[in-house]
Amino acid sequence: MEQPQHGTAPLQEYLTDLVIPHQRCNVNIIPDHITMLHGTKSKKQNSKKRRAHKSQTLSRREYASLGLNTLPTRQMSYEQALPLHKLWRGYIREHLNLKEGDQVPQIHEPRYEEFSKLLVKMDFHGAKLKVIQSKCETLVGIAGICVMDTKNVLKLLGTDHRLRTVPKSECVFGMHVGNMEFTIFGQHLNIRPAERSVKKIKGFIEPFM
Repeated sequence: MEQPQHGTAPLQEYLTDLVIPHQRCNVNIIPDHITMLHGTKSKKQNSKKRRAHKSQTLSRREYASLGLNTLPTRQMSYEQALPLHKLWRGYIREHLNLKEGDQVPQIHEPRYEEFSKLLVKMDFHGAKLKVIQSKCETLVGIAGICVMDTKNVLKLLGTDHRLRTVPKSECVFGMHVGNMEFTIFGQHLNIRPAERSVKKIKGFIEPFM
């Protein structure tokens, strides 16, 4: 058994006691193989680091207190939202993989379910929407470009430059993409956009068009 180097003697003594007597002469500690033991962080230290990193992001309460989830109701014009709508038109064609002349799949067609799931997951910021049916009659007919999409409401900027808040679950929306017309049930959209885009939809969706 080789003479242990400085710093490895306690470890070699401990390991030697664990080995059967006639094999103890073969115990040899190589310092290069134990360098990884020095400075190893405990699970507690790692969890503290993760918590510290997580705390750098804003909570929903802090986000709301800074006014980041609100928009001015009278300081926005419809023309200012038109570039956003133009971007959205390019986005939706790419998202739905639409080509010139494509038609909305019928409910009996094989690709209907997948197409409906893509519609549910899409981002509505920039979409032109119109309330075509609602439990609240005063909401019917409201139309505009969607400038904010939250968990429960859509905020539509109308041609009269007024920003209106429309509850999703209470309404059915109409939307046009090229020569295609969609009827969207707001109850399918009651989830935050960021979560909706990655949500795995397991069940079959009711007619969406």
